[in-house]
Amino acid sequence: MSATYQIDYLEFPSKDGLKTRRFFEEAFDWSFISYGPTYHVIEAAGIAAGIDGDAGEAAGAPLPVVRTSDLEAAQRAVEFAGGVITRPAFDFPGGRRFHFREPGGCEMAVWVATP
Repeated sequence: MSATYQIDYLEFPSKDGLKTRRFFEEAFDWSFISYGPTYHVIEAAGIAAGIDGDAGEAAGAPLPVVRTSDLEAAQRAVEFAGGVITRPAFDFPGGRRFHFREPGGCEMAVWVATP
């Protein structure tokens, strides 16, 4: 397979995205770009990251997100290796991704950018 896999994003779940954002602003002086009322992209954190403040959508722990160039091939590879899809592929601003749980229990996601 020719797809490249790199962890390039970390998503923080939050029961109150604005409180988490304010905390990161005050504690670490990070700045943000908001995409709607519940999603905030963190700038200058050392890795691309965001806050998912939608309590109904957010995972229970930080979500490592792996970038690929071929989402379908990545899903086949994840399933073949024993991963279980927990959220089928969906579109979001700038890309498409799916979520899975690896055999040890960690939930992760794989995404591809859309042109």
